[in-house]
Order: sequence, then structure tokens, then C-alpha cells
Amino acid sequence: MQFYRRMSSFKAISFDLDDTLYDNFPVISKAEQELQDFLISTAPECAKLGPDFWWQHRNVCLSNQPELCHDVTALRLACMQAGIEQLGYSATVAKEKAEQAFKFFLSHRNNLTVPESVTSLLGKLKQKYPLVAISNGNVGIDEIGIGQYFQYSFFAGAGNLQKPENDMFIQACQQLKIKPSELLHIGDCTHADIYGAQSAGCQTIWVNNDEFGIKKKPLKVLPTAEFDCVEQLAIFL
Repeated sequence: MQFYRRMSSFKAISFDLDDTLYDNFPVISKAEQELQDFLISTAPECAKLGPDFWWQHRNVCLSNQPELCHDVTALRLACMQAGIEQLGYSATVAKEKAEQAFKFFLSHRNNLTVPESVTSLLGKLKQKYPLVAISNGNVGIDEIGIGQYFQYSFFAGAGNLQKPENDMFIQACQQLKIKPSELLHIGDCTHADIYGAQSAGCQTIWVNNDEFGIKKKPLKVLPTAEFDCVEQLAIFL
């Protein structure tokens, strides 16, 4: 635990989810593999495809619809539909198969257990501060059992720009009726969370958990503080 600057009084806490509250790397890796197996089962031609096939369709989708960069769900659906269509399926069938595949992916993407030490912490923090979830991803907070801890939740897509854009930070402050400087944002990503939240005027804590599988990028701006794990937030209880 290290503080880089003096922390001022805050009235609410916002959390990134993936790789902040739990180790998402093994979860998403397994979900991706399960998705590839499902795609082969629904469109056998996928068995002959390499990863470049889907990556190329992702780039094409982003080129045609740049706004999809802010919506991981819509981007994945568009990418799968375009790829399946190229295999010779009609647009209608490709759309149906892509939606089925995404539903299957999401079931595995949400197949995780948040550590009891984290849910216990959230429960205690909730008694003292309003808590908000702010995520670029598409994990289901109710599906993974933590929805009850958050007063508000904001996800990129459907009009919300991804972090580090300040959309969701500003919305959170507006809903809570607080100044950005009164929101303490907790996250693992040095760019999306730390740079993004501080650009919006919030205070930040970088969760640099070496036990998690995701590789951390170097800091470009100093957070208010750096913690080794999210459980160290217990100092605020």
C-alpha cells in the first residue's frame, strides 16, 4: 500500500469489476475457448479457421462502425455475424447463430465466484458509502452475486463511452449528487481507470494485484494511492 498524494474527503466509491474485484483472466480465457468450441458445433466450417479470421472481421466491423469500440457486446455480435455470413450462411441464419453463440459465451463469462473476502468488504463499505460499479465489460453483476452492493451501475455501450472517457464517471457523480473530487474510483487498469477517473476529476486507487493473471501496463499518471489488493480498502471502514 502506497499513497502518492494526500487523499481528500470522499463521499462515494466506484469500482471497476474485472481484474479489480476478482481474477478475470482465467474466466475470460475459458469462456473464449468454450465459445470457439460452440461456434464449431453450430457452424462446422469454423473448425478450419484460425484466430486471424475473427480478428480481421473485428477490424472490418470497427472500420464500418467505429462506435462499436465502446460496446464490447455489440462488437462481438457484429464480428461473429459477419464471420458466419462469410462462411456461406444467410444474414438471418448468421444473426441467429451469432446470438446463440453470444448467449453461450455470456453464460461462461459470468461463471465466476467473487471471493468471500471481497463480498464481505463490499457489504461493510456499503453501510458507510454509496457504492457504484463502472465497467467497460459485460459481466452481469447480479449473475455473479454482487448486484446488491451497488447503488448504481454503469456499463460502456448503449450510449455510454468506454473509460477512459469521462461519461460514466460524470453520470455517477450526477446520480449521487456529488462533485467528481468526492468520488473515489478503484480499478486495475492504469489507462481506463486511473487516467480516466483522474481526467474526470476523481480520486483514484490503483489495485495492482500481482496474484491476478492480467498483465498491468505502467502508470502514466500517479493515482492517489496504490493498493496490493482490493481488500486493503478495509482501512476506510
